[in-house]
Amino acid sequence: MAQATPPPDASTKAQPVEPVVASEHSGPGRIGVALNFDKTTHQPTIAILTRGGPAADFGFRVGDVIIKIDKNYTNTLSEDDARLALHGEPGSAVELTVQRGDNPKLIIRSLVRRIPSPNAEDMVNPPMDEVANVSGAHT
Repeated sequence: MAQATPPPDASTKAQPVEPVVASEHSGPGRIGVALNFDKTTHQPTIAILTRGGPAADFGFRVGDVIIKIDKNYTNTLSEDDARLALHGEPGSAVELTVQRGDNPKLIIRSLVRRIPSPNAEDMVNPPMDEVANVSGAHT
């Protein structure tokens, strides 16, 4: 008689779908964000946007919670791997799934990494006329 597979131990962390390989994310391309990580959920939140960076250009906001980076749920990644997954060759794409506030609709955007300008300014709260309106948008 076959035995049932026991459920995963609650203390065992889920594994990423696709491991983040440093050699694939070593390029100078960035999306223009700085992250903070929630101590309970381990999910990254956008803390700072770079003016003119891909994330600001696509309408992401400070406070947006990143749920997925490409195919990986962020709560399965270490803080270092989550940051590394956002890096890559300029012109390469990264897909982010974010949640804004308590809105149950997720925002999914594919961003193209760019080399940040050495004169780029960090924005804690970008003016809304400088970013695209993406509230509740799905793509």
